[in-house]
Formats: sequence, structure tokens, C-alpha cells
Amino acid sequence: MSITIELQPEQQERIANEARKRGLTVEEYLSRAIAGEFPIPSPKQTPAEALEEWKREGMLPIWTDRPEDSEELARKFRYGQPEGKTA
Repeated sequence: MSITIELQPEQQERIANEARKRGLTVEEYLSRAIAGEFPIPSPKQTPAEALEEWKREGMLPIWTDRPEDSEELARKFRYGQPEGKTA
């Protein structure tokens, strides 16, 4: 059977690198990976890359409606201080 799929350049590079590490062709590597011999690794992100992705996806900033700074907010969560009361 023959299947054609479109991959992003970074996906192609990652797969080619994994095949090369194992001394396999890309075709052999993918066939064995699909058979479950080894997983295709997911790309790793640095913390800075993850932060940028979260910003692009609108996940940050969070809690911008909170008047407290992060230390005050953390203190409230940690010690269970009721809303609106300070120590």
C-alpha cells in the first residue's frame, strides 16, 4: 500500500533525523514507527517558546482583571484568605 501525506518542513526534518540516528531510511523508520517499534518524538519547546505560543493563542495574560500582584494572589491561594480581606 502507498499513502501520501503532507508534512511541515520541521516534521520532515525531525523524522529524517530520527531515521538517520537509527541507520534507517525514512520509509523504514516510518514503517517501524507505525508498527509501534518506537514512538515518533514530539518536538520539545523551550520555556520561552511555550510562553510565546501561549501568548499567540491568547492564553496570556491571565488574571489581568485581578488587582493584586502575583505575590499577593499567591498568598491568598496558599493561605485560603477570603476574597477582599488582607492579613
